[in-house]
Amino acid sequence: MKIAFVVSEAVPYIKTGGLGDVAGTLPIYLNRLGFNTILVLPLYKKIKDKNLELELVERGNLKLGERTFPFSIYRNREAQVYFIENDEFFLRDSPYNTKEGDYPDNYIRFAFFSKASLDFIVKRGDTDIIHVHDWQTALLPVYKRLFYPDIKEKVVLTIHNIGYQGIFSKDVLKEISLPPSLFTIDGLEFYGNVNYLKGGILFSDCVTTVSPSYAKEIQTKEYGFGLEGVLRKIRNKLYGILNGIDYSYWNPETDKFIKVNYGKENLHKKSENKLLLFKELNINFDPSLPLFSIISRLVPQKGIDILIEGFDDIMKLPLNFVLLGTGDREFEEKLMSLGEKYRNKFIPLIKFDESLAHRIYAASDFFLMPSKFEPCGLGQMIALRYGTVPVVRRTGGLKDTIQNYHEKTKCGNGISFDEYDSFELVRSVERGVKIFKDRDVYERIQKIGMSCDYSWDSSAKEYLNLYRRLKEE
Repeated sequence: MKIAFVVSEAVPYIKTGGLGDVAGTLPIYLNRLGFNTILVLPLYKKIKDKNLELELVERGNLKLGERTFPFSIYRNREAQVYFIENDEFFLRDSPYNTKEGDYPDNYIRFAFFSKASLDFIVKRGDTDIIHVHDWQTALLPVYKRLFYPDIKEKVVLTIHNIGYQGIFSKDVLKEISLPPSLFTIDGLEFYGNVNYLKGGILFSDCVTTVSPSYAKEIQTKEYGFGLEGVLRKIRNKLYGILNGIDYSYWNPETDKFIKVNYGKENLHKKSENKLLLFKELNINFDPSLPLFSIISRLVPQKGIDILIEGFDDIMKLPLNFVLLGTGDREFEEKLMSLGEKYRNKFIPLIKFDESLAHRIYAASDFFLMPSKFEPCGLGQMIALRYGTVPVVRRTGGLKDTIQNYHEKTKCGNGISFDEYDSFELVRSVERGVKIFKDRDVYERIQKIGMSCDYSWDSSAKEYLNLYRRLKEE
């Protein structure tokens, strides 16, 4: 069976968030299970700058509306990865946006990519399943229904974050070669606009999302972002499959980005990474205090607002704090000012740095994820792997992966809280500080977490079964 992944980002080529991790890793695990997978990506500027050995597969022109766009398709000789080139759309510093906001032509950039990818896959004629991801490729199943209604390929759409839907003016329909008949409540119409993700949900053969709890949550008004009714309507073809992480990459025993490797059997070596991180960052934090960290996009979804609201109370506790990430300018500026205010206990690192993230995971004692909603979350899984105790809000994938430690049963791999407010967050951090003082309890939680298996092995098998069922229908 052959699966074609059509996606707007994937490691190791381009990554802005968890979508890139998933789309780059899942195909590898499917290949190990005997599947034949290909990956189709836009040829962004950052990918061109890598100077990969690419061979030209074809050149062509794609008509959308009244315009015709030239394109080229290249294949990476090292892997079954194809890149669609159009410099007007993809030769930009960032895949989706600038600091000022989304690119205004995203509606046609990703319509073009979806249609060009579909045409390429259909021309190959050897694909069984087309797996698309998020709104950027959600038009592919719409185009398939319109232009290739009789082909055998089935389409799976994975929703990684329903908060991002690709909503544009209804005027774009003509430009992206979609008929006005699709602008209905049973089509792409969404409160007077066009919704790409809604189209993907309705026109795909199957819809998945990235954790069982999130699949249930997005059918509710609180978490559905206006699409809860559509999702309840198609609930019989909606599945929640938990993401995994690549244990060959996220492994403290072999991690090339940290200087002192360690595992469950020599966990005492973990503390050396804290000292090395402090030296690297040139900070004089007290290493005997627990180190809390956040590695995150700095956006409202991630609970940054309640973190800032409760920050003064958190700083009253005997702890140190490191934050790594970029996002909303308002959050960045506020965190930088808190860094000045609490420079002896808190350092905000407003940047994206993959290798530094590894060292922070290895150095930290606790990892915070106070998310308002979290489809799956990878940070808590990585933290478990590195013996760093997660402190999370119970939502989505965080609910599915982190069990609150119970003093009586002595079970649980982290600390969790339910209410989305700063008081509950501060209480949970305070509980972590208290647990840290009892080394036997703290190390028990660490080892429970390090024994958890959230690799891609089991998740890939669930996708395998899903693909097989679809092919047989």
